[in-house]
Amino acid sequence: MARYALAAISVCISVILTVWLREYFHGTPNALFFCAIILSAWFGGLGPGLFVSALSVLAIKYYSTPPTRDLLFTVAEIPRFGIFFAAGVFTSWLGDRQRRDEMALLRARDELEDKVRMRTTELTTANEQLTAEIAERTRAEMELQRLNRALQVRSACNLAVNRCNDEMDLLAQVCRAVVEAGGYQLAWVGYGETNVDKAVRIMAQAGVAQHYLDDLTVTWGEDEHGHGPAGTAIRTGQAVVCNEFSSDPRMAPWSARAERFGLQSSVALPLIADDGTLGGLIVYSEEPAAFDAKEADLLLQTATDLAHGVVLLRTRQARQRAEDALKKTEWELDRVARVTAMGELTASIAHEVNQPLAAVVTNGNAASRWLGADPPNLEETREALRRIVRDGTRASDVIARIRTLLRKGDPVAIQFKINDAIGEIVALTQNEAGRREASIQTDLAANLPAVSGDRVQIQQILLNLIINALDAMNAVVDRPRVVRIRSRMADQKSILVAVEDSGTGLDPEQAARLFEAFYTTKPEGLGMGLSISRSIVEAHGGRLWASPNADFGATFQFTLPIEEGVKL
Repeated sequence: MARYALAAISVCISVILTVWLREYFHGTPNALFFCAIILSAWFGGLGPGLFVSALSVLAIKYYSTPPTRDLLFTVAEIPRFGIFFAAGVFTSWLGDRQRRDEMALLRARDELEDKVRMRTTELTTANEQLTAEIAERTRAEMELQRLNRALQVRSACNLAVNRCNDEMDLLAQVCRAVVEAGGYQLAWVGYGETNVDKAVRIMAQAGVAQHYLDDLTVTWGEDEHGHGPAGTAIRTGQAVVCNEFSSDPRMAPWSARAERFGLQSSVALPLIADDGTLGGLIVYSEEPAAFDAKEADLLLQTATDLAHGVVLLRTRQARQRAEDALKKTEWELDRVARVTAMGELTASIAHEVNQPLAAVVTNGNAASRWLGADPPNLEETREALRRIVRDGTRASDVIARIRTLLRKGDPVAIQFKINDAIGEIVALTQNEAGRREASIQTDLAANLPAVSGDRVQIQQILLNLIINALDAMNAVVDRPRVVRIRSRMADQKSILVAVEDSGTGLDPEQAARLFEAFYTTKPEGLGMGLSISRSIVEAHGGRLWASPNADFGATFQFTLPIEEGVKL
């Protein structure tokens, strides 16, 4: 409505101006009405333009065409006014079209500006997001790199823990692993001493800045040198991170030294064992703020693994020392048992040695008599001397067997014939068996292969089993006292030796404890013979056991491997 009102007003203004101008300028054209049409079409559109064109025709007819004040059109006026009206219509259409084009252009411009602003806003937002994402990705990548190097350090340290058998070698390899796998500048391990000064003793180190540790004074006490990262970690058992040496008061005693070697941050990790803190693992970097919480936690786990490795090595070494001490004690007890057994055979040994000695004396006297004859009987003398050599050799063999059984030394694994070893022990114990009114019988399989082991220890087992068998028959009066020794193949890889007696047999309650250390059924016994015997047999890769006989007595049996060597 306002557009049409504005169009009407423009026509009125055109009429007024045209009438006014004609009072001063005759022949003033009706061009002002075209201006009104153009303005109406421009501002109002096609409708107001057509409205103004019609009003202009009427205004021109009414005010400017004689006779004035008359709206009746003559036939002659119709073409002129028709052309005017057509021109007005065309002008209105043209103005409306131009107006529409301009408005469309303005709208397009506004839309383009809106789109540009929106796109700019979107790009700005996207750029901000991208910047934030890049920053987050950079942070994540740095964190990932730190975690990755910490994981590589832990993996390398675990390999060192599993590979090393020496504590100092383990510490050195862990320090090298921290530097090489993690890319750190320096790593060292220090143990907290329990002296008055509470000094931290450097045990191992690695890295390009190792001279930083030259004459380095570190403690874990409450003094100035004990409040640094290493001392605090050892004292409190907590990881200590220093990410800026120049501004951290805890690093005051060492800040100038650290700056000289290009070190800017560190993490001190306690080595915690079950009974307290052993020391610390300290790692340095040339970058400030190089250790975040996650990396420090992973490195702390590495330090924990190292501490467990140290404890494991110490436990293993302590166990080895205990085993060596136990083995030495067993060897001593072994010797005591041999001496004890030989003490029981003293009378038999004396008799066996005296026999060849008496024969030597007798043959010597006979040789003297044959030489004193006239003429000397050289043939008989020569025979007497031969018997002297024979009996002397026999006495020497007896003494050699006794010395072998009593000697003290490390066990030596060799291959030997078990029947030969049995024969020597039987010969040594025959007189003792006769003194006890017993007999020793053998049933030895022929062509047995050699067994692997320590010959003296095996003979000790046989001697101990024979003496035990003789002791078990001391109270027997209603049947023969017989000890039977058998040997045969147990299977394709071992030989079985059995010592059977006709004694009182095994009590079920006692049988369960026969091989326990310090358990004995003899009033004067040590209770170590059978325990040591079982240990020796098991060390040779065999086993020793006892079983009651079907009628009287008991049988002790053991197996020994053949051909393959035994590590004693």
